[in-house]
Amino acid sequence: MPEFVIKPKKKKDYEQFTCRIETELLEKIKRTVLDNDIYSINEFINECLRYSLKNMKIEKDK
Repeated sequence: MPEFVIKPKKKKDYEQFTCRIETELLEKIKRTVLDNDIYSINEFINECLRYSLKNMKIEKDK
């Protein structure tokens, strides 16, 4: 029988926050996580937000 192994996970600071995500978008997120064997939806969303914030350009109305 295989051993039950618990691996330590890097501890991060998290704050729980509630927001609404469009149903279709959430399904796409879930499918992406499952299809690509990503560890967690939470981590995936955090990575997407980091990338978006780092690479976005804000245009101001003139």
